[in-house]
Amino acid sequence: MTRRRRRPGAPILILMALSCLVAARPASAQLTSLPDLTRRGVPSGTATASVVSLTMADAISRGLEHNLAIIAADSRVGDAEGTRLRSLASLLPHVDGVVRQSSQILNVAAFGFTGFSGIPNLIGPFGVFDARLAVTTPLVDIAGMRELQSSRAGVDAERLARNGTRETVVLVIGSLYLDAVADRARVEAASAQVRTARVLLQAAEDQRAAGVAAGIDVLRQQTQLQTASSREIDATNAFEQAKLRLARAIGLPPEQRFDLASRPAYVAAEAIDAEQASTIALDARPDIRAAEARLASARAERGAATASHLPSLHLDGDYGRLGSETSTAERTYTVAASVRVPIFDGGTMRARAVEADAELRQREAELADLRAAARFDVASALLDINSADARVHVAETRRTLADQELQQAEDRFRAGVASSLELVEAQDAVSSAVEQYITSVQAHILAKASLARSMGQVEQRFAALAGGDR
Repeated sequence: MTRRRRRPGAPILILMALSCLVAARPASAQLTSLPDLTRRGVPSGTATASVVSLTMADAISRGLEHNLAIIAADSRVGDAEGTRLRSLASLLPHVDGVVRQSSQILNVAAFGFTGFSGIPNLIGPFGVFDARLAVTTPLVDIAGMRELQSSRAGVDAERLARNGTRETVVLVIGSLYLDAVADRARVEAASAQVRTARVLLQAAEDQRAAGVAAGIDVLRQQTQLQTASSREIDATNAFEQAKLRLARAIGLPPEQRFDLASRPAYVAAEAIDAEQASTIALDARPDIRAAEARLASARAERGAATASHLPSLHLDGDYGRLGSETSTAERTYTVAASVRVPIFDGGTMRARAVEADAELRQREAELADLRAAARFDVASALLDINSADARVHVAETRRTLADQELQQAEDRFRAGVASSLELVEAQDAVSSAVEQYITSVQAHILAKASLARSMGQVEQRFAALAGGDR
């Protein structure tokens, strides 16, 4: 019987890095809820006729430039910067210039000047020339200054959130690359199994010709060859599909052909102290730092809401020339200081304060949750690494034993002391052991990546952790 293996879907592996990787599961079981943007990129460049050699580091670097999630994060930073500039503009002087030349006729009767002898109702026409600069600026506006503080913290939060998005994109691109590498290994293993099946089929035919083996032994080996060939076809298709998913995520032109230059390998994880890792996570994780910036923004917004009932001091003035025409215009100016006191606004300030309080409580809770989650994530990732490391050793031992079992089954069959049934079972055992080894190595790499993600270091360390340049 052949073992049907579960196909790992391209980016589904990354949820293991975003929460906790369960090394015992197939590497694909967990990506369905990831944002779709991380799996899409903006194609850039022109496809060439040559085959591009793409390392894992190259793929990650290109993904950080062309992935849609990064572009969307940059856009959010731009929006936050625009909000900051609007808040700053409300505290800066506003200067307007105007030059006006007019011709007027006034009806003095409209202003109550009636019944005066010698004064006609209509005066004019006469010209008025007015050229001046007008300025208005707040001198003291506490609510406006608090709003500026809030918007500045909002920009910091979006920039830090963009760093978190980069971490996620690195995980997605890296797991897509690992998916393709694992599928390439499955293709190579399937091809080796096809070659082995052909050799054993020839051995069965020789044994039947010598009168040692029955016809059913040949049929079993023919079936095994077809099964191995089918497995090779499926593995090749899965490999090409995985490459397409990787190419889309990093923005390669659809027609560009490429090879995977890196061969990630199993490297035992370095020993790390859980408390030290948690301390690093609390300092370095971009989601925690972004939450801290959002909390600072919420506090400043609450301060702005509280200060909105306070008076504000403004300066208004203008300077220019006024006359009937340009040659007779004289210098004139106006300077005025005004205190604006909110008296009644229908409850708008109260509503704003209530909303700001609610936002502040939410941001405090989010930050506390993220700090606690960082410790849990580190502890979970360390457990996963230990489990994945043990599974790699088990899988490696099983693969060695399966190879030895196949060799002995072949020797017994050639010696005529065993049937092809034993040979078929040994071939299936090799296939299963190889699949388990590929999956366990992939899960081990992602367990290490999960620890790096929980510590806020995945962008700097993913390729090194995966052995991506080997």
